Amino acid sequence: MTAAAGIMAAADTAAGTIKEMNVERTTKKTVICFGDSNTFGYIPDGSGRFSRRERWPGRLQELLGDEYLVAEEGVCGRTTIFREEGNPGICGLDCVEDALNRNQPADMLIVMLGTNDCKTEYHASVSQIARGAERIVERAKACAAAPARILLIAPAWLGARVETSVWGCDFDGESRRKSMALASAYKAVAEHQGCLFLDASRVIRASGTDQVHLDREAHAALAEAAAELVRG
Repeated sequence: MTAAAGIMAAADTAAGTIKEMNVERTTKKTVICFGDSNTFGYIPDGSGRFSRRERWPGRLQELLGDEYLVAEEGVCGRTTIFREEGNPGICGLDCVEDALNRNQPADMLIVMLGTNDCKTEYHASVSQIARGAERIVERAKACAAAPARILLIAPAWLGARVETSVWGCDFDGESRRKSMALASAYKAVAEHQGCLFLDASRVIRASGTDQVHLDREAHAALAEAAAELVRG
């Protein structure tokens, strides 16, 4: 075989591999999990990140099986609409289009944000936080390559002792009250936007360790609840 023929054969092989990858990619239903540190898998004791199989998007992948491809798009500190100088990944509204583009075409987008919006520094009302979530839904609808179902999840309540926890510099009692009011506001957004809805506080609680993040058991329970809605 000549050098030129060898190059052509290698190119044909590479093209075939890419084609096979594309076929596999398009036969799976893609689910994007778009959220904050509780989607990232932050461990409540601050020791790192849960493994792929432990955090809820990875557990969701196992529950849904090979017909689905679950993409993780969780960033610690992410809000719905609030920005932080020098940290472009913080604002969900600014990032949702990129998340969709990285994982298109998507069958479903799962949005679970709002916990960080309850921080005292943002002075956000419940209605403002809910409107932030709605703006993300609207942006996703406008920029998606193909229509995707959207599941809006109201995050779990902040713990009763959050203001005396390690996160007490960020959250206070009013923050917790706001977190407890998000479900009804998010449900109204979901109904208005034609989205699926899940109130996470009905199935999970924030860890007693830090009053903010989910423990291993909560990740598993959230994945099970989400899987039911994804399957439809």
